[in-house]
Amino acid sequence: MMRSRRIQYFESEGRENLPSVIKYVKNYLKTFRLPTGDLLPGRPNKIVCMTFRGEGPMLAYHQLFKEDVTIVAVLFPSTYRVVSKDSITYSELPDKVRKFFDGVGIRVIRTRLPFDEITGADAHNKEMTALKRTLAVFGGSVPLAIQAVLQATDSGEVMSGEQVIAFTSDTALVVTASTTKDFLSQSSGLLVNEILCKPKKFTIIRPTPKLIEALPNLTAPKPALVIEGRKPGDS
Repeated sequence: MMRSRRIQYFESEGRENLPSVIKYVKNYLKTFRLPTGDLLPGRPNKIVCMTFRGEGPMLAYHQLFKEDVTIVAVLFPSTYRVVSKDSITYSELPDKVRKFFDGVGIRVIRTRLPFDEITGADAHNKEMTALKRTLAVFGGSVPLAIQAVLQATDSGEVMSGEQVIAFTSDTALVVTASTTKDFLSQSSGLLVNEILCKPKKFTIIRPTPKLIEALPNLTAPKPALVIEGRKPGDS
């Protein structure tokens, strides 16, 4: 059965889009519910969120608790930080947030991100940089959403081949999960099945390219006459 959905676009990147991301995830889940209350097959039952301080998974729980989904929170490594003019904030769950997650059954995962660099492994690091930059052409949060699913699968919270929703502060994807080891496998690799929402304009990850005006016509220099490998005047 063919089911058509529109991708929702944001005018900028960033966490101000988070409430809208949750809204579009909720709307997506509702498309699987019949008027009788029964669910259509193929509905994802797990939601994986990359989070810095726990805001996304908490908001998702409050908005989606009637949808009977499992929420997995993937926390940035402890070395990740946000530097502002007056402070430095590290990725960490406040005690009250962690207690809340424990109470409602939100699983928390924290390990090294799959695409992170390894000190001294220059060839590996170049490959990971190229991989992240390639995925980021779809949006700066796409590499994070994909890494969150890889981590959740590596940790056993998501089964390889299971279809889940992955979201960040400004992006939501429907993904067929895989482990990091099998990420690019032709038979069991990760797949991005649907894009629910994403930024239309890139305001953080990279500037919007400027339109390059057409160059004026230039007269190319005439090539020197070469006969049998010799120029005129050669002896």
